[in-house]
Amino acid sequence: MLTRYISKTIDVLKNSHLGLFLLGPRQTGKSTIIESYFENIAPKNKLIFKLQESKTYENVAKNPSLIFNAATAILEKNASTLHLYIDEIQLLPELLGDCQSLCDQYKGKIHIYVTGSSARKLRRQGINLLPGRIIMKHLHPLMLSEFKKSTDSYIIPIHDFIPENTNDEYTLEDILIYGTLPGIVTSDKQLRGEILYSYVSTYLQEEIRMEALARKLGPFSRFLELAALESSSFPNLTKLSIETGIPVATIKNYYDILEDTLLIFKVPPFSKAGRKRILATPKYYFYDTGIRNAAAGLTLDENLLKTQGGVLFETFVVLELIRRIDYLYPHQWKYYYWRTTTDIEVDFIIDTGTEIIPIEIKYSTGTHARHIKNLRIFMDEYNIAKGFIIGNFPLPEKLADGITAIPWNWI
Repeated sequence: MLTRYISKTIDVLKNSHLGLFLLGPRQTGKSTIIESYFENIAPKNKLIFKLQESKTYENVAKNPSLIFNAATAILEKNASTLHLYIDEIQLLPELLGDCQSLCDQYKGKIHIYVTGSSARKLRRQGINLLPGRIIMKHLHPLMLSEFKKSTDSYIIPIHDFIPENTNDEYTLEDILIYGTLPGIVTSDKQLRGEILYSYVSTYLQEEIRMEALARKLGPFSRFLELAALESSSFPNLTKLSIETGIPVATIKNYYDILEDTLLIFKVPPFSKAGRKRILATPKYYFYDTGIRNAAAGLTLDENLLKTQGGVLFETFVVLELIRRIDYLYPHQWKYYYWRTTTDIEVDFIIDTGTEIIPIEIKYSTGTHARHIKNLRIFMDEYNIAKGFIIGNFPLPEKLADGITAIPWNWI
């Protein structure tokens, strides 16, 4: 099993009174992480409810007090700590109320772990997400450091983390075509395409039907394919409406669904005051390059990189940066892009609270003077001291004062 950075959080929580809410898309490894931790807990000290299993779901749905009553019975009998795990909590979000009651009534005697693959129902129903009782974390597909040997890092180092297993045979081309879901990185190459296409089909059939869109699954499927192709750009809602026959208002709602079911990330525009007029439209990125390619209905082989290489490389680098920010500095650091009305663009901007770090992303094996242009304009506009260009370069290289080109695996 690949070592996950999020496991460090679980280790810390063992010695606290807090539980964990692990939110992330399907197949990112939520259940694997929690279940591996629960393997070392004595049977009498744990309760596990996997709501995606039909029998468990039916039993709990018919008797909503089942989990609360079972936990209470064990807590009243045993002096040791109880570990409660509820998988796919969004299927019965009202159970979080009982989790809160258990936390309050048996503080220090119960650790609660819940996972979820959609925030939509939780937000729509105004569910209490147990503030002060449970730490919420987002689980992403694999970061580079979770399956590759570490290199020096120029931008966001992953400190004190050494993976137990690596897959250095998984190349940059594999990352761009198939993505970095754990089950993809560890699977046979011949099966990766089938797994990804099956994932998209399952997502449509299960997640979207659960969102009460069953009668609109056909239009949503057409939208999903075009939205995937538009990933990493600025979606033209009017164009999408014309090409799909779906009203613009519905398309906006569809984008909300993709965001709530954790399929896309929204990157807002950098909006600090400057002399240049800038765009105010967010950019969207699918959470994994492999899922993006499968959702777009593209053929998953090396030929894909001839036409989509630049888009996929930008997506991969942006996602890697987002994952590191979310794991290491989830509340302190922010991220943006910058583009003027005259089409001068910087792909990714990190705001650490104390400095602004602009980053250009180029799917290139060599550096060129033209790569510096947009970075220099942004840095002069906002008096920024340093910026980076990330590409498929062999080694880091200083290109100009304050501007360094670095390889993708030196992020």
